[in-house]
Amino acid sequence: MKIKNKGKWQESFYNIADNEKWLAYLILVPVVILIFFMAYFPAIQSFRFSLMYYNTRLPARAHFVGLNNYIKILKNPLFFEALKRTAYFVLIAVGTILCIALVFSLVLNENFKGRPILRALVMLAWAIPPVVNGFMWKWLLNGDFGFLNGILYQFGLISSYKPWLKDPFAALNWATLTFVWRFTPFVTILLLGALQSIPLELYDSAKVDGAGARSCLWYITLPLLRPMLTIALIIVMIFAFTVFDEIYTLTGLDPATKTLMMYDYELSFEKGRFGLGSALAYIIGIFMFLITYFYIKSIYKEVKH
Repeated sequence: MKIKNKGKWQESFYNIADNEKWLAYLILVPVVILIFFMAYFPAIQSFRFSLMYYNTRLPARAHFVGLNNYIKILKNPLFFEALKRTAYFVLIAVGTILCIALVFSLVLNENFKGRPILRALVMLAWAIPPVVNGFMWKWLLNGDFGFLNGILYQFGLISSYKPWLKDPFAALNWATLTFVWRFTPFVTILLLGALQSIPLELYDSAKVDGAGARSCLWYITLPLLRPMLTIALIIVMIFAFTVFDEIYTLTGLDPATKTLMMYDYELSFEKGRFGLGSALAYIIGIFMFLITYFYIKSIYKEVKH
């Protein structure tokens, strides 16, 4: 009986495997379960915490408070200060990355000697982990023994070592620079791939009609790059809005560089106020959703017209 039952189970399995529809479900079920427990279940738990007073130091006092956590966050002046720093960080970082990456991709798209080596060097910054990147820049900018002070002092450009991260505004700009340095190669590769997909016949036809390099760039390259530029803009904007590693390793929880993610980390893990931290995390998520939605919607409107 055991052998017969085993044969029936095997026959049923092979029948399912022969059916493409059921085979697809069979393959997808483990993936869906994994994604649920790795992504959606923590998000559901976080939303539950956002509706509760939950402090890890006082777990016995946890209770339901509704939207009070969201109201407290939105009334807190620290939230708006962090929001201003985040907005400044995102605008400067995203704009700088797109401009530099566009120039780099146009250069790397040309044929010249040593191009493969240069492409590999461009990707070097992207290969460095964010935490390592932050500590590397912290060493470069150290006020006592940093490389930047050393090189400037050797060339006589400064008379004494300077604490580059002491000034609040300067510290935020240096944090922005570390992010730009790491993400520019990634966007460069995206745009380079899009450039190489543009048919060369378009440029040849334009040159026959008397178009110069500037006209080809303005009327052929940039319009055809626009979809990839949009994708790159959204990706970089999301990463810039939620940046944490570089800033934390560079300046720690310095109030001068405390963005929304840094403020969220402080609430959740430094102070143990998981309810407020979860509410802030969802507010950040709503911000990102709205920014992405309205930008994509505006792009589609322009394409239709």
